Amino acid sequence: MAKIVKLEKRTIRLLKVGIGILVGILLVVIFLVWFKKKYKIDREKDVVVTVVGMSGRYSEEEIRDYTLDKWYKNYWILAKWYYKYKKAETLPYLEKITVNVTDEGIIEIRAYEKMPIGCIYEMGNYFYFDTDGVVVASKKENVEKLPVITGLTYTEVTLYKEFRTQRSDLARVVMNLVRQLQKYEITAEEIHFGEDNEVYLLCDDNRFDLGTRETYDVQIGMIRGILDQIGGRPVKYHFHMENVENDTDNVNATVIERQSVE
Repeated sequence: MAKIVKLEKRTIRLLKVGIGILVGILLVVIFLVWFKKKYKIDREKDVVVTVVGMSGRYSEEEIRDYTLDKWYKNYWILAKWYYKYKKAETLPYLEKITVNVTDEGIIEIRAYEKMPIGCIYEMGNYFYFDTDGVVVASKKENVEKLPVITGLTYTEVTLYKEFRTQRSDLARVVMNLVRQLQKYEITAEEIHFGEDNEVYLLCDDNRFDLGTRETYDVQIGMIRGILDQIGGRPVKYHFHMENVENDTDNVNATVIERQSVE
C-alpha cells in the first residue's frame, strides 16, 4: 500500500512539473506572439532611409539592408537599445551612417556620402572627387560650383576609383591645393596647370600665379587675406606669387579687365 501511495505522489509531482512546463511554454509563446506583434517592423513602411550626397553609389534598399542586418534589428525596441550604445558601421564611399529609432517605432537611417571637394573636366563631363581623390560622381554641369582642375592629362578617371594623372606626383599637388582651399574656405572657380605644371588659380575673377612647387600652404593662406581685403571691388587683379616663400614676402599685383589663364 505504501508503494502505491509513493507512486501516486510521484505521478502527481511529475504531472505538476509537466503542467508547469506546458504553462511556461504557453506563456513564452504568448509573450513572443505579443512581442512580435507589438515591436516587429515592416521594412517597407517603418524604415526611412535618407541619403545625403550626390554619388548615388548605394540604393536606399542596400543601405537599409546593410544597417538592419541582424534578426534583432527587425524589432524596433531592440534596435533602439542597440543603437543607443553602438554606432552604425559605415560602408565604403560613405562618411557615416546614423540611426535614430523613434518612440513610435520608426527607424530613421541617414547615410552621408563622402562630400566632393573638387572636380575634373574630362570627356565633356565634370567628375567630382572627395578628400581621398576618389571620383564619387559625374555630372554634365558643375552644379556644386567646386574648383575645376584643368590643364592636366589623366590616365584614369573612373567612378569610385582614385583619379590618376600622367605624372603621379601632380595628383598629390591637386589634393594639396583643394584641401588648402577648403581649409581657408576659399571659393575658387578654376585651378589650372600650365605647360611647365605651374599653377594658376582663379578666385572671383582674380588670377593668382602660384608657380611650381609640391605644396601651396603659404600661398593659399595669403590668398585668404588678400580676398578679404579686395572683396566686393569691381576691379580684378592679377597677383604674382611665384616667388612667395612665407607670409611676409611681398606680392606684386596688376589690374586686369578680363580673367584668362590661356
